[in-house]
Amino acid sequence: MKVIEKSWNEFWAKYWRIENRHKIPGIFEWDRKLVDFIEYVCDLRPPSRILDLGCGAGDQAKLFAKKGYVITGIDIAPSLIEFAKKQFIDEGLNGEFIAGDMREIDYDSDFDACLILSGTFGFFSNKENQILLNSVAKALTAGGKVFIMFLSSQRDKAHRRSWSKTDLGWELGETWYDSDTYRYCSRIIIIRRDGVIIKPSYESGYHANEAIRCYSVQELTGMFSKAGLKYLSSYSNHDLNIPPKGLLPVATHDIIMGKKI
Repeated sequence: MKVIEKSWNEFWAKYWRIENRHKIPGIFEWDRKLVDFIEYVCDLRPPSRILDLGCGAGDQAKLFAKKGYVITGIDIAPSLIEFAKKQFIDEGLNGEFIAGDMREIDYDSDFDACLILSGTFGFFSNKENQILLNSVAKALTAGGKVFIMFLSSQRDKAHRRSWSKTDLGWELGETWYDSDTYRYCSRIIIIRRDGVIIKPSYESGYHANEAIRCYSVQELTGMFSKAGLKYLSSYSNHDLNIPPKGLLPVATHDIIMGKKI
């Protein structure tokens, strides 16, 4: 069988974050709830300046811009940045989008809030993740808020294989937890109807065969402290009620919020 390898930008970004994501039932309503939740818990008001790291195709950024916020989005995938720019142009919105590595940001008190959404935090080593938080703190104004959706160490650690039909053919996936590295791992291939296999090519750092570091709230609280950020609260992304309800002790906390000291 013929095998075609595609880069992160081609395989994961364009297919998963645009074509596939936009077909998920209820995804745009979930985006709306998330944006309203962030605005509430971070106590944000337009025209606050928001830095969206790993902004993807700009789906949440667009909703913030419609509310009157000043948005800067950064993502490693050029295809996502181009799509985000197009969304803003088509809807007459103002925003800045930059194709780049979030580890290389160098802002100084330029933003009132920084968002890292949809499990984007944790791609790197512990040292690099700490450096990223240090850079986030530097980018914030005094009292500025940080809101991070992370992969929790409480998450289900079962090893799973799955398949489903797609427009292209069949999608085969596998997910597991590596207890030695504390990372949630996944890999996906697509078998087209003509028998051609599409798989991600290996790329260091960002790549479609993901291995994302899982954290506990306690670990991240310690990392916040080292970065000059004060822990404020944690939540579950399955409970975006406004105002937030008290979570049960068994709830998986995979959102953490803090502010610059």
